[in-house]
Amino acid sequence: MQLDWRKSVQQPSFWFVALAGGLALLHLTLLDKSKLENLFSLSFLMWLTVASLLWDKRDRLVLESNLFSTCLGSTLLMFVLLRNLYSSDTSLRILPLVGGIGIMLIASGTKHLKDYYREIIILSLLVVARLVAVFLQSINLPLWTAKFSAFALWAAGFQVYRQGVFIELPLGRVEVYGACSGVESILLMFCVAILFLFLIPVNHLYRLICIAVAVSIGFIINALRVSLLAFLVNANNTEAFDYWHGSDGSLLFAVISICLFGVYCWFAHVQRFKVPPASGEN
Repeated sequence: MQLDWRKSVQQPSFWFVALAGGLALLHLTLLDKSKLENLFSLSFLMWLTVASLLWDKRDRLVLESNLFSTCLGSTLLMFVLLRNLYSSDTSLRILPLVGGIGIMLIASGTKHLKDYYREIIILSLLVVARLVAVFLQSINLPLWTAKFSAFALWAAGFQVYRQGVFIELPLGRVEVYGACSGVESILLMFCVAILFLFLIPVNHLYRLICIAVAVSIGFIINALRVSLLAFLVNANNTEAFDYWHGSDGSLLFAVISICLFGVYCWFAHVQRFKVPPASGEN
């Protein structure tokens, strides 16, 4: 048994898995301590997707590096480790990308870095999400959320008025500001759609449709949450309002969004890959 362990330690694949697993664990631990629930959930899915992709091509990976690539990769790893001694939102977003590239350089060198292009794209999602957030903020998303929420309340039979980002009911009103505008929900669903597309091969048209459906679900579910909050304010139910406005209630709506997207993906895409029964079978 001891001999087998020594042989395993001498294999490049052992150190590749150890470094990658350690980086993922460090990242998730820092996110958990930072109380960034949405970022933690997204990162957990991101690391699972990367692990799945690496496992699928484990027999095709070329684990051969050189001195330059090893030194460069080690430098990148040291950079993210020192950078995250003082955890911030920005450093936690760049940790997977920079640290992941560092491990890939140590494992396979610059020559075979292209073999990890899918994993690199996935690890860059947290950075891309920040850029998408800037775009969403530029289109006045709170106003669109307020419009949809007011429409949902009107369709449900409530006497509702809207003034800008304020939704007014007979006995109360709510303001749709940045945190409730749906940016986080849309970003979560956008990234979940990207992760799904790396696992299930579909054509370009279906990719666009898939992303559009995911973003729409994120927007609509969040807008319905705002409608619920307005209803609770009108009903003077402070305890329920605090719950659904807090992190626990927000997380539950995020789970609902992901489940709805999962149902769509199952019926629209996954079932197409089922093998039909052979002729003559019941």
